[in-house]
Amino acid sequence: MRVGLSILISVLIFSLSLAGLATTSTVSALPSVPPEPASMPYPNQPYVSLTLTTDKAVYLAGETVNITVTTDVINTHVRITAQLPDGTQSQITSYTFNYSHTFAWTAPATTGQIRLNCEAEGLMEVVDYCSRLVCIGPDHTDCHLENRPCFRTITVVGSTYNSINVFSRTASVSGRVTDTKQNPVPGATLTIASSGQTTTSGSDGSYQFNIELGNTYGLNNGIPTVADIITVDAVACELQPGKNIQIQAGQNTSGVNFTLDRVFYPADLDLSYFTYASLPGWTAAKDFTTWQNIAAITVDGPVQLTGMRLENQPVTPMSFNVSGKSLYFITSPQPGSYALDIQGAADTPYTVSAAATVNGVYLQPASLAGTLSSNGSGHLRLLLEQGQIGLQAGSAFPVALIIVITVLVVLGGLAAAFFLTGGIKRWGSAFAFGGPAKTKIETNISKPANGKAANKSTVRQVRNSNKTK
Repeated sequence: MRVGLSILISVLIFSLSLAGLATTSTVSALPSVPPEPASMPYPNQPYVSLTLTTDKAVYLAGETVNITVTTDVINTHVRITAQLPDGTQSQITSYTFNYSHTFAWTAPATTGQIRLNCEAEGLMEVVDYCSRLVCIGPDHTDCHLENRPCFRTITVVGSTYNSINVFSRTASVSGRVTDTKQNPVPGATLTIASSGQTTTSGSDGSYQFNIELGNTYGLNNGIPTVADIITVDAVACELQPGKNIQIQAGQNTSGVNFTLDRVFYPADLDLSYFTYASLPGWTAAKDFTTWQNIAAITVDGPVQLTGMRLENQPVTPMSFNVSGKSLYFITSPQPGSYALDIQGAADTPYTVSAAATVNGVYLQPASLAGTLSSNGSGHLRLLLEQGQIGLQAGSAFPVALIIVITVLVVLGGLAAAFFLTGGIKRWGSAFAFGGPAKTKIETNISKPANGKAANKSTVRQVRNSNKTK
C-alpha cells in the first residue's frame, strides 16, 4: 500500500511539473511590455489658469487696493508679494481658495510703480493614459499591455502679475500776496474752498498750504489731481475772486500769487504788523468800506492820546497797540481841525503821525516830532482838509484868557441891555447926585415994545417962584 501511494504522489508531481513548464512557455512568448510609469507625459502640459486684477490702476498712499485672484482649479494655494520701486519684496498674503477670491490691501507709503506677483499651486483632474494587462482568447492565455484614457488628479502650478502706481497723498501750494504798490501784504488769510483749510501770509507776503488729498480725485496725465479754489482776505484790501488751482498728488504747485488793491496805509507803521490779529474785536475791520473813509493817528513812544475834539465836540477814537505803537482810528472822519491832547512823563520825546483815506482817496501821511512839557502834557492840531492832512504843534487854551473872555461877554451883555431898555433916563432918575432936580419953566412971551420992563417982570416971577418952593 505504501508503494502504491508513493507511485501516486510521484505521478501527481510529474503532472504538475509539466503544467508549470507549459505556463512558463506561454508567458515567455508574450511581447515585452515596459513597466507602467508613475505619470505618463500629456499631449499639452496643464497649468493653473491664473489672473490677478485690481479695482483701478492708480492709488494714493494709504488707500485701499482691492485685489481679485481667479483660477480654474480647486484647492488653489496662492502667495502674493509686492515688488517695491526700490527692488525689495514685501509679502502681502497667502491663502487657499476655489476659483475666485477678493481681498483688501493698503497701498504702502513707498510711492512709484509697484508690481504685484502671484504664484499658485492647485489640484486638477486631467485626462491621462493608464496602462493595464489585457488577456484574450478562449482560455485568456493571449495577454498584453495597452494604454487607455483615464482621469488623474495632479498638482499644477502657475503665476501671474499686475502693476499699480502709488502716489504720495500730500501736496503743497505756495505763492505770495502783494498790493498794487508791490508792498507785501502780511497777515492775509488764505482759504481753500473745498476743505476750509486756512493759512496766513508771512511778513514778506509769502504763504504755503500743505494739503492732504482725500480719496476723491480725478486723473490728470495719470496723476491724482483735485480742482479747488483759493481765496484771500486782508486788512484794508479789496476782495477779489478766488483763483482756480489744480492740486496734484505728490507735487508742489508754486507761483499762485495775489495782487490786492489796498486803499489805506497807516503812517509810521510796519505793514507786517498791520493785520486782523492786531485789531482784536473790531468786526468792521473786515469791511472794505471801513477803510475807504478812515483816519489814523500813530503815537510813538511812552505817550498816550488823552483827548480829541473837533470844533469843541469830543471825539472818541478806537485804540489799539500795534508793534509797540499806539494806533487810534477815526471812522468816517469829518473835515476840520482836530485838537489832540497827549500826555506822558515830563520832557518825554514823542512822534505823532497821521494818515487818512477819504472817499477812497489816500492822503499822504504827515508826521510831527516833539517833547512833552515839564508837566507831561502836549497839545497838537490835526488838520483834515480836502485832499490833504497835516499836523501842527499847539498850546493849551489859557484858563485866565477864558475868564477874561467870560467877563467881557457878561459886561457886553449888560451894556447891551442898558442901552436897549432906555437905561439913561431910568438910571439917571434912580441915581440922582447934588440935590433935587430943578424945574425949568419955559414961557413963550412975545417981546413988548418996552423990552427992559418985560425982562425985569419975568426975572421977578422966576425969583418969587423959587422962594415959594
